[in-house]
Amino acid sequence: MSSALLERATARTRWRSWLYRGLGAAAAVGLLAVLGVLIPLDWVTTLSAVYMYIVLAEGWNILGGYAGYLNFGMVTFFGVGAYTAGVLCTQYNVHPLLTIPLAGIMATVAALLVGVPALRLRGVYFAILTLIISFLTQVLVTNLDITGGASGIYMPSLPFDPFTNEQIFYYAFLGLMLLAVLLAFIIEHSRFGYALVAIREDEDPAEILGVRTTWLKTQALLLGAFLAGVAGAIYAFHTSYIEPQGTFSLDISIDVVLMSLVGGLGTWQGPVIGVPLMLVTAQVLRILAGELPFFGSTLPPEFDRVVFGIILILVALLAPYGVMGLVRRVRGRRLTV
Repeated sequence: MSSALLERATARTRWRSWLYRGLGAAAAVGLLAVLGVLIPLDWVTTLSAVYMYIVLAEGWNILGGYAGYLNFGMVTFFGVGAYTAGVLCTQYNVHPLLTIPLAGIMATVAALLVGVPALRLRGVYFAILTLIISFLTQVLVTNLDITGGASGIYMPSLPFDPFTNEQIFYYAFLGLMLLAVLLAFIIEHSRFGYALVAIREDEDPAEILGVRTTWLKTQALLLGAFLAGVAGAIYAFHTSYIEPQGTFSLDISIDVVLMSLVGGLGTWQGPVIGVPLMLVTAQVLRILAGELPFFGSTLPPEFDRVVFGIILILVALLAPYGVMGLVRRVRGRRLTV
């Protein structure tokens, strides 16, 4: 009888916990939705960038965080999505809304063609190969006539005033971000996520125990590529112009990895925490670069890269599991007291 009562009490506690979490999530989503109407134009643009990077970081985290495969190729799928939307819209007159899911599909196909063979490698070899693939994709896009070459592609703009345009893309990135965060949350609490963690901890024993490592890594890569492709398509319409150097910039891949690492690898909350922290830091450093004296001159624009490198080293040494790792450590200490 006592065990039955204990089970009921535990079930009620869990139900209340999930209820409070759901209400908190709903309140947060409602607040973000209202902000798109209340805040100034500059903040709408800034938050749109935050949402976009959270999508990329959550997509990267599926393979890079849960499975432990350091991937510098997210910008490849992002760029493929952007150029898919650009080519379909400008060259073949496909409706912009239709190009967005097609961009995700094309990015997934690209991941299937170049990423799956790369998954045969591990560790630093996989990271280097994804880096090389990013450079090769940029060179290919630069030399193709259909992509506009180095001149890029001018995207059609929406027939609204600037603030309305920014609001539309704000809600587009917000919706995609919510989808990416929900997907990461589901993965983290599913057998799929547990299997990816097993691969990260030790892939060979996991494979011996029956975990289909190759198939699971492929699924993780394809899911991340689809999210990046859709984000790239929305980004292309948002900026109204895409070109190879900026769209396939290595900085995007590096920033995504760094943001995920600072927030916490292998957690759905990591990108949600790491992206705003790093973007705010980057913005402050850009302001300082133009104002603070530095040996009789001003700080170079690349100064933020130096600071990011230092942050990466400090996180790796002092908080290898990121902000979420520190939070869980504090929670664990409170529970043991």
